Amino acid sequence: MKRIKIVITGQSNVGKSSMMNYLCDSYVSSVNKKSQTTRINIQSSVVTDNVNISIYDTPGVSVFDKSLLSVLMKKSFLRPLDKVDVLIIILDASKKISYLDKSIIESAEIMKKRVIIVINKIDLLTKNALIKTINTLKKSYNHPIFSVSVKTADGLQKLISYIKALAKESDCQHEIKTQNDIDAIFVQEIIRGEINDLTYGEVPYDCAVIVDRITKSENLIKIHGIIYVEKINQKKIVIGESGSHIKQIGTNARYKLEEIFSTKIFLDLTVKIKKNWKNDYSFLKNLGYIN
Repeated sequence: MKRIKIVITGQSNVGKSSMMNYLCDSYVSSVNKKSQTTRINIQSSVVTDNVNISIYDTPGVSVFDKSLLSVLMKKSFLRPLDKVDVLIIILDASKKISYLDKSIIESAEIMKKRVIIVINKIDLLTKNALIKTINTLKKSYNHPIFSVSVKTADGLQKLISYIKALAKESDCQHEIKTQNDIDAIFVQEIIRGEINDLTYGEVPYDCAVIVDRITKSENLIKIHGIIYVEKINQKKIVIGESGSHIKQIGTNARYKLEEIFSTKIFLDLTVKIKKNWKNDYSFLKNLGYIN
């Protein structure tokens, strides 16, 4: 079997998680219009046409506060570079390439990693504007450039074909996670994505999820999770009137998890207040933000 390892990176809200979801054809990373729906490097694998593609989705880099969480996120977004064959940097078609984007490409070049530049959201541009954007990038970079719209799927098959063509035969057998493997951090991100959706971005950065306990039987997986917020009003938002929000968060997350793991899921969620958790080293380590 051929193998290739890629990392998807770029700034927040450019479509990294949506791209990963499309590549894996399943819900593997929380997607939301608000910033910071993915806080950690999420890794998933997909096999297509006898090619195993391992994909790392990195946190969007747009947090500007001085918390320990912010520092860790900024450091982690390029952490997978030493593990991968290809770096895919996604740019927003409606915006100019930023200093941060340039730094990411430069870091990959220094590490002698293959780079693919992907311009996403081309459905928002005219043809002439897109041509101008591509020509501007070509003047600065000698890397393949793909223009796509994850929303409409335009250009994605061409990109995937190119990625598969770069894969190489692998002599060693690597362990591939199956759908029956339960990763607590993966589950936490899915739950947090649902919180973001239902609370309309009111508490995403001040919200954390810890999977406290997972038990498995033949036909059922029981997951007990704790949602942490910093303030009482945030707790009220997450719970909702008469528990409406927390019930919906649990239901939506459970449906996604059942689809992924192909088994019944029992999901129990509670909400607690933990002040200043973003600067608590031990707490952040439990969340998976520190190795």
